[in-house]
Amino acid sequence: MNTNDMILMLCAAAVIILIIRLILRSRKPDITKFFDPVPILTDREYEFYKRIQPIAEEYELQVLMKVRLADLVEPKPKAENPYWMECFNKIKAKHIDFALADYDTNIIALIELDDSTHARPDREERDIFVNAVLENTGYVLLRTYGDTDVIERFLSD
Repeated sequence: MNTNDMILMLCAAAVIILIIRLILRSRKPDITKFFDPVPILTDREYEFYKRIQPIAEEYELQVLMKVRLADLVEPKPKAENPYWMECFNKIKAKHIDFALADYDTNIIALIELDDSTHARPDREERDIFVNAVLENTGYVLLRTYGDTDVIERFLSD
């Protein structure tokens, strides 16, 4: 084997290695395999759900769970709202624990199941914001630490 043949073989091997590396590098991992399922409700939320479900049925309502705030409200159009993106970013990842809706899917009331974490400054700030947005858009928000009386009073009025 002469020197030219040797150089050709080395070049061919280098090209093959380079192609293989490019192919392997361009293949993205299937990130869909990096997820685990979780229950939609915590144990505490599920216990509360079991207590409000019969109340909702009594008033011919359905209980919706984990309703995204951005599915309930939207920022005013960009033409009249220079803060559209900031507004959307503030609502896109927040949810309301429960909603009571009639069978035409009209929201009757929203329910937040509060706990001791709502005394934290960051949660207080979040709650003030959510309360104001929902009030400004005409929704009724019922807050409870697990007592159903506030819901029963609201529905019976």
